[in-house]
Amino acid sequence: MIDHNNQEEYRDPMNYDLEFGGETDKYEFFLQLAKKNPGHVLELACGTGLATLYLAERGVQISGVDIVEPMLAYARVKAKDLPVAFIEADARTFESDQRFSMIFLTGNAFQAFLSDEDQQALLQTAYNHLEPGGIFAFEMRNPDGNDLSDEEEEHWGTFVDVDGVTVNVSGSQTYDAEKQIMHWTTVRDWGHRQTTSRIACRFTDVQTLKQLLSKQGFTLERQYANWDQTTFQPSSPMVISVCKKG
Repeated sequence: MIDHNNQEEYRDPMNYDLEFGGETDKYEFFLQLAKKNPGHVLELACGTGLATLYLAERGVQISGVDIVEPMLAYARVKAKDLPVAFIEADARTFESDQRFSMIFLTGNAFQAFLSDEDQQALLQTAYNHLEPGGIFAFEMRNPDGNDLSDEEEEHWGTFVDVDGVTVNVSGSQTYDAEKQIMHWTTVRDWGHRQTTSRIACRFTDVQTLKQLLSKQGFTLERQYANWDQTTFQPSSPMVISVCKKG
């Protein structure tokens, strides 16, 4: 389906945090959801623990699972003395005797599962590890609210790296409509060096998503357009789904 392992974006955990961290509104959304569903929380595809640690620092009992060892290693360093377990595992095949009051993914991680089989396996993992009545929440980009046309390389933005250097970020995109997969190539330019990384994400339409969740046994409780809990509309760029295990 793709000619890489879909992990090239995650080779530099410290700079990853500097480029993508600080989304407090998102972390607050999951924090408030966890408070409404007290118990042990699990974040799947937790990466460097940006969301996991935000919740842990505010008293939530939480664990994180990810397949990329360097990201987890940095998460453990950041955790210091916090009682957080970071587990290296594939979210499609993760197994534990622990049952959780809430499971979530963020960073559009659901879109990294590129096939029907991958998505079903992920949802099965979440369902199996929830307590009865437990909550499963995640966001994804809405294909009907995004421009999926092919684009040549253009400037996307900047960030300041661990050494205080301003890094220019540019990229291009190519969409495979048949497989519903967007292929992004990102170029980061330090001035004296460049890195290139590739990532593929699946754009599942909202109706298909609802069918997938229902098939797995989830009840779709709510869908939002943003972290402020604005009601989702068909043209919203993002859809946040909050589901319950029956």
